[in-house]
Amino acid sequence: MATRFIDNGDGTVTDRETNLIWQKDTAPERDTWPAAEKYIQQLNEAGLAGHNDWRLPNNEELSSLILSRETSKRLYLDPIFGSERCFWSSTTRGHHVACYIDFYYGGVYRFEENYVNHSVRAVRGEMRKTADKQQPAA
Repeated sequence: MATRFIDNGDGTVTDRETNLIWQKDTAPERDTWPAAEKYIQQLNEAGLAGHNDWRLPNNEELSSLILSRETSKRLYLDPIFGSERCFWSSTTRGHHVACYIDFYYGGVYRFEENYVNHSVRAVRGEMRKTADKQQPAA
C-alpha cells in the first residue's frame, strides 16, 4: 500500500488521499485566530516552497487529517505533522467565534477567536472529494 503522506523535502507534505499540500511545520508560536490569518499572509509574502496561495484550512480540510486510530503520540494525527494538538480552521460560527480541530480528541470545536491560542498549519490546493478519489485497481 502506498504511503498517504509524502514529505516533499521543501517544508511541505502532500496528502495523496485528498490532493492537498500542507505546511509540514506549524507556525513558530501558538496564537489567536486573527494572528493566524496574519501568519498565513506572511507565508504568502515569503513564498513558502515557491508558492503564494497558502491559506488557513477549513474544517473539512483539517478534519481530513484526523486518523481513525490514535498514534504513539496519543494523537489522531500522522506523526509526519509533529505533536501539536489543536489547530485553527478558517471556518467561523457567528460573531468572533472560530473553529479549531483538536487532534487529541479527534474532533471539531469552536471558541472565541481572541481568547485562546492554537497552532497554525497552512494548506494549498483543491481538496479531492471522496467521489473523486482514485479507486484501487481490481
